[in-house]
Amino acid sequence: MTLQPPKYTWTASNAKDALTVLDAASKLITAHLMTLDPDNPYPRAALCRETSLDLTLDLDLSAVVEAINKARQPDEQCQPGDSASTNN
Repeated sequence: MTLQPPKYTWTASNAKDALTVLDAASKLITAHLMTLDPDNPYPRAALCRETSLDLTLDLDLSAVVEAINKARQPDEQCQPGDSASTNN
C-alpha cells in the first residue's frame, strides 16, 4: 500500500491560534517520523536531519510589535514629576 503525501495549509489570526497551529504541525511531523522508526519512543536526531520535508512559514508580527510599542509609550496625561509617571 502506497501512502499519498498529505499537504496541509493552516491559518491563524491571533497568537493563541498561531501557537496551536505550530504545535499541531510539530506533532504531525513527529508522528510521521515515528512511523519510520517505530521502535524508538521519539524521532532520533539523525532521522530528523536526514528526512527532508518542505515547510513554508509566513509570520507577520507587525500587530504584536505595534502593541509592544504602544505599551512602551509614556502615558501622555502624566506630567514629569507626577506620582503616576514614576516607578514608585
